[in-house]
Amino acid sequence: MDQETKGVLAANDAEKRRHRRYRLVEGLLIRRNDGSSYQATTSEISISGLSAFTTGILRVGEEVRLCPVAGMQVSAIIRRSLGTMYGFEFSVMPPTLEEEIHKLCRGLVPFRTVADK
Repeated sequence: MDQETKGVLAANDAEKRRHRRYRLVEGLLIRRNDGSSYQATTSEISISGLSAFTTGILRVGEEVRLCPVAGMQVSAIIRRSLGTMYGFEFSVMPPTLEEEIHKLCRGLVPFRTVADK
């Protein structure tokens, strides 16, 4: 894929985003419904989800639990995967968690891609 095509794809993804993303690199535990769990490292977070790297094999569309997210556990659906990077959308989020994520993001650097200007 050439650089121009990559840029167009990145721009299209950025336009789909509902919330601004922030750089966040910290440990995370991914728990599957079958009881298995995987260690992961986050890459970025927004009020609606996060991205994380893990060596665990997960399926797009699968519902998992993530912990800790702003000090709490949250249910999420895997929306995308690329190698060992997964994108999670929070599915059931108590209002207190939303507030804590807002507080956390205030102290973080915005996550930028080549599509951001």
